[in-house]
Amino acid sequence: MGIMKKKQKSCPCCGRYPTRSVTIDALIVQNKKILLIKRGVTPYKDRWALPGGHVDFDETVEEAVRREVREETNLTVTSAKLLGVYSSPKRHPKQAVAVSYIVDAKGDAKAGDDAENLDFFPLDDLPENLAFDHKEIIGDYLAKAGIA
Repeated sequence: MGIMKKKQKSCPCCGRYPTRSVTIDALIVQNKKILLIKRGVTPYKDRWALPGGHVDFDETVEEAVRREVREETNLTVTSAKLLGVYSSPKRHPKQAVAVSYIVDAKGDAKAGDDAENLDFFPLDDLPENLAFDHKEIIGDYLAKAGIA
């Protein structure tokens, strides 16, 4: 017996392919504080989020981490370790799959690109209006780091 494939709908973005995009998220923690950006664009405009964004065509996820962190925070990534992959269809309005990294970065943090603002928040005092599934991702980081 073969596996029955459910009938797929066309992509709500392009109307052609029923695929999901890939994004990255960067967890940048310094002195027990995590860097969050205030989103200046939809979805989740005016909510706090981890720096991140879509992986461009012909780009690795590791390259995307470096590029997105630079674009949104002005920081230079010095190392990135995989935290996890987040693929719940409910995590993002366009059902994007996120690859999340624990990132070390250097430089002077300044908001740029899609970031309206940025700030470091104590790990035990995060804003309530987090975007996407970033509360879950930060929780996984805290558990992995033995902080939770």
